[in-house]
Amino acid sequence: MLLLDGRPVKLGGRAFELLQLLVQHCGELVSKNELMAAAWPGTFVHDSNLKVNMWSLRRSLGDTQIEPVYIATVARRGYKFIAEVQISMGEIEDDPALAEPVPLPRPPLLRGIVGREAEIVEIADLLTDNKQVTLAGAGGVGKTTIALAVARTFAPQCRDGICFVDLATISDPTLFGSALVTALGIRGNTDNSLAAVLDYLRPRQMLLILDNCEHVLPAATIFAGRFMADTSPSRLLATSREPLGTTTEHVVRLGSLASPKPGHGVPLDHALRFPAVQLFVSRAAEWSDYQVVDDDCEAVASICHALDGLPLAIELAAAQIGRFNPRQLVEQLDHTLRFRAPAADGAPPRHETLMATIDWSYKLLSQREARLFGLLSVFSDAFEAEDAIFVAEAAGLSPVDVVTGLGSLVAKSLLSAQARGSSLRYRLLDSTRRYAAEQRQTDPACGNAQRRHAQRVLALFEQSEQEWNWREPTDWTQRYLGRIADLRAALSWATGEDGDPALGIRLTVAAITLWSETSILSEAQARFKDALALAKTVPCDDLSKAKLACALGWSLFYARKMSNENEVAWLDAIAFARLAGSIEYQQRALVGFAFYLLQIGEVPRAITCLEEATGLADRDRDLTATSEADRALAWAHAFAGELSKSRPVLDRLAATHSLAEGRSRKDANEVYRFITVRFNLPFVAWMQGQADTAARLARDAVDAADRSGHWVSQSNALGLAALPVALETGNLDALAGFTERLRRNLERERISRWVPVERYFSACLRDVRGDPRAVEDIRTAIEELIECRFLMRIGSYLAFLARAYLRQGRLAEAREAITRAIGHQERQGERWCRAELQRVDAAVLFQAGEPLRAEKRLQQALTEARAIGAKTFSLRIATDLASHWIATGRRAKAVRLLAPIHDDFTEGFQTPDLLAASRLLQRTRPTARDRGHRQQSGPVHTRDA
Repeated sequence: MLLLDGRPVKLGGRAFELLQLLVQHCGELVSKNELMAAAWPGTFVHDSNLKVNMWSLRRSLGDTQIEPVYIATVARRGYKFIAEVQISMGEIEDDPALAEPVPLPRPPLLRGIVGREAEIVEIADLLTDNKQVTLAGAGGVGKTTIALAVARTFAPQCRDGICFVDLATISDPTLFGSALVTALGIRGNTDNSLAAVLDYLRPRQMLLILDNCEHVLPAATIFAGRFMADTSPSRLLATSREPLGTTTEHVVRLGSLASPKPGHGVPLDHALRFPAVQLFVSRAAEWSDYQVVDDDCEAVASICHALDGLPLAIELAAAQIGRFNPRQLVEQLDHTLRFRAPAADGAPPRHETLMATIDWSYKLLSQREARLFGLLSVFSDAFEAEDAIFVAEAAGLSPVDVVTGLGSLVAKSLLSAQARGSSLRYRLLDSTRRYAAEQRQTDPACGNAQRRHAQRVLALFEQSEQEWNWREPTDWTQRYLGRIADLRAALSWATGEDGDPALGIRLTVAAITLWSETSILSEAQARFKDALALAKTVPCDDLSKAKLACALGWSLFYARKMSNENEVAWLDAIAFARLAGSIEYQQRALVGFAFYLLQIGEVPRAITCLEEATGLADRDRDLTATSEADRALAWAHAFAGELSKSRPVLDRLAATHSLAEGRSRKDANEVYRFITVRFNLPFVAWMQGQADTAARLARDAVDAADRSGHWVSQSNALGLAALPVALETGNLDALAGFTERLRRNLERERISRWVPVERYFSACLRDVRGDPRAVEDIRTAIEELIECRFLMRIGSYLAFLARAYLRQGRLAEAREAITRAIGHQERQGERWCRAELQRVDAAVLFQAGEPLRAEKRLQQALTEARAIGAKTFSLRIATDLASHWIATGRRAKAVRLLAPIHDDFTEGFQTPDLLAASRLLQRTRPTARDRGHRQQSGPVHTRDA
């Protein structure tokens, strides 16, 4: 393992071989032939491939400055490792710094910067005092390079990191929000992408870099305006050929690199003080082992001046030094581009200078190199040699043509290369990509390039589906999330006017796993809807339709509002799966539909679906969805009040799935199942009188999700188990901690349906702690849940609201709340909470002065609680009833009722329920005060006091 400043550096195999050989011969010259023999044993390769890999190695080591620290070039001979080497034995932890996924995308590696040091410091200082800074300038002036250098300087002020967003990877302005969401790693259903980004940035202190804004200028301007109006302490650094145009934007216009005026006989030592000359000389030495001499000084100055000091244009010219000497380059620029001594009023704009330089470099390419250059423009982001080989095959280029061509294009600065992971990845800069695209569109041999690109992306994502089962999850996500720009481009072409709809459908199906794994739900919903609608109009197999409909159903499942569109998606999925004869997808669709039905409060329909789903398991016991079906049916039985059917299944599943220690996909799936069964088991255990067990199970699920980074699963565990159990057991410290966790999760992955749930429990906490204003926030959260059709457990939420109203003496509102609660419970078939709602209804009747009706209601509630085996509810009801009987002189009857129920508990003795029962039983002991027969008008329960 290679460590740089204590952090691991991933190198490709060839780069590592090169470094190892150089280090073994530290301080000695290692020839080019020796290095090529080590990296490519028994294979002939072009010299440019060695240069590409050495360049990539240097960048990985951060060794890009003019004076090297690690690897020095020996002109025309080879390379030498010049840093001190110390050999020692040490211990290295397993996979240091790789255990956690990289939270933000890595920006492009920074090359050595020439002549911009003062500007970099100045811009970093501006960011300290200005919320938005825009670097404006011509293409090729170095905006991206300077922005990255500024970010490195400004990093100590960025508590929450730096996020780089390359907007050149998107051509559709409507994808601007998706690009930001993806780059920031915001997961979940964001509903409004820009609002989600602002919500994410608001509590954070970050630097957000928007690179190449000119392609999507209106969208970038709208976002920048909203960002400036927000309260976030973060900073925005944009690069664009023109300012964004917000009222408070601070614009820094970047000029060219300074160069000496030609014709003045500038001596070499003086010329090398100019950054344009420094850049030319360093890049020429890097690629062609060039050593500047006095005789070349005038020519180099002329080149830099003719190219307007544009860094990219200078690099393109320097890359030709191996073919032309400096004087010949001046002639080329003079005769071909007519750049010599332009008149002041007729000087070409700098962008035209750059494009003319690119055009000149292009015309110096061989026919095969030129064709390859054009073909590479189909890639929106970084790509590997295998990708280029696949696309170029249809244009008549062989793998050898491609491999040697890539090396040549890198050597000519028309293409960049860098090591990412174990491979070398290539990338066109924005200006060169756009020029290359123009050339591709005029070359008949490249007519199938976009189709081949889409086919390659399809192959990659079909491969990703297979690798999902065995590749380590973090590695899988980084590997394929980095391909999302090309996925978007391929989908845009395939579903466009001249595309291939069938290929677009296959692409969408193949990418389901990526969207699911990364929880980019808003974009996923739109893609699934479009593909499913398309699949209904063109020939498409039923299994693909079933997969799309299932994916759409799950993506809509996390939307803010449960719409009928969700039901249509699941019914489509079931129908298509049946037509396809797929038992697996029938079961998946039935389970998904049942979860939807449980959310909207249709428990009987959910049970019907799940009984069919579990019945399918008898036909195929290897189904991966079987345990999900069993768990969902057990959950549905619990809601229906059938605890005796639910608990054994949940216990069996809990015992089956353990916390795996590894990081494989199998281990991750085992952890997921460990967590999900604990969504449901804690609440059932609590109802059955096991408060401590319930709290432990809920915390286990939350902690397991925390360790594994399953934020959606943790939100589910919090909302379904930890929060309600903490509230019902009176553990206010746990309730406070869990609400804060859910709040943080919603910043990471904004699952809209959990927002009002978090508000509800936060308000309940405030209410229990004595805040009289909290009751209105409880009511508002409940109304939002009802409006969103997130009706699961809504009856119990309304019952808590009724109790809160009673504590404030608001009898009419309490009566209305409990009436609504009972109505929801009966309509939804949620028998589990019927007894508790009857208990609260009795409390309302007591306060209304109707003790006889209240007592009868409590007796009905106790019968109901006993019928379903809900010991906790039985204890609460018996405590209320016993309190009333004691107050009305029926002490012995009260003891006979409450004592055996209380004594049947084996845990949870510090919960409010058991403490209230214990205190009441203590009061039944005969005392002088008791003999006074003090009367009370109703039950006293510490939970409601």
